[in-house]
Amino acid sequence: MQDQKHVQFEPAGTLHYFRKAVEVIKLDRLAMAEVATDSKAIRFGLAVTAIGGALAVFPHSNFTGLAVAALYSMAALFLFAGFVHLIAGYSKGKEQYMGFVRIMALSGIIDWAVVIPLAGLFATIWSLVIAVSATRQLYHQGAGKATFCVLLSASALWLITLVIFAGPLGFLYKTPGR
Repeated sequence: MQDQKHVQFEPAGTLHYFRKAVEVIKLDRLAMAEVATDSKAIRFGLAVTAIGGALAVFPHSNFTGLAVAALYSMAALFLFAGFVHLIAGYSKGKEQYMGFVRIMALSGIIDWAVVIPLAGLFATIWSLVIAVSATRQLYHQGAGKATFCVLLSASALWLITLVIFAGPLGFLYKTPGR
């Protein structure tokens, strides 16, 4: 028989993290705090993020393009979190950064809405709202500074994405009218 002091709670798995992702999308601060400290949330979050990235280019790409989009969306997650972390003043170090990554990774489930016309635009806007909420909570920022951090970080990431995919990797995606 195991000693009860050393038994750790293990989350139920995919369904548990799916529910947490929905709670994060609803801006549930308690769920965000739990996800931020749950080191196992990153696996589900990265899978969610990769699927969202692939869905975004699905109608305009081949398998290689889907794979590149999935990988880039995961890299962009870490880059975006890094920008927010630096601009917010990174007061608590690595735990705070990874907490933000976990929250944003799980919130990436909203990106699956891109399969519905115009829903992707609303999902992007709501993702920014989630990022502002997470920044306020994790970095103890006011609404103005958190919004500034997120919008500046998102703008930098969008510029990097535009440069990469309009330039060297543009051949992977067929845009309508081309």
